[in-house]
Amino acid sequence: MTQLNRDASQAAVAAGLKAATDVTGFGLLGHLYKMARASGVGAVIDRSAVPMVSGAAEALRDGFVSGGTRRNLDWVRPHLTADSGITEEDLLFLADAQTSGGLLVIGELPGYPVIGETVALPERDEELVRVR
Repeated sequence: MTQLNRDASQAAVAAGLKAATDVTGFGLLGHLYKMARASGVGAVIDRSAVPMVSGAAEALRDGFVSGGTRRNLDWVRPHLTADSGITEEDLLFLADAQTSGGLLVIGELPGYPVIGETVALPERDEELVRVR
């Protein structure tokens, strides 16, 4: 974790946003799925917009993946659709159990990165979260 969530959370409240969670050991995909399911919406995440810390790509390439990360991905996979071009390494990165406190906010927050969007609830549960 490189910075506190305080400023982002205060900005989200000031902007009137109502849904957020810290992204911890359940990984970004796990937390996003749980939020989408609870909110009755679908979610699309843009893999290229999710920042990666230095060295993470090399660690994935070299096979350094925690068991918790693999379990996270196995748990969310039945509710996940990955567009062509999305690799298994991409999905493992997004399910990483080694995350530490990033803030996932549903809604646009000026000054903070947008990594995806909510969409109408898909007809099939296996498409609740889409990675493009």
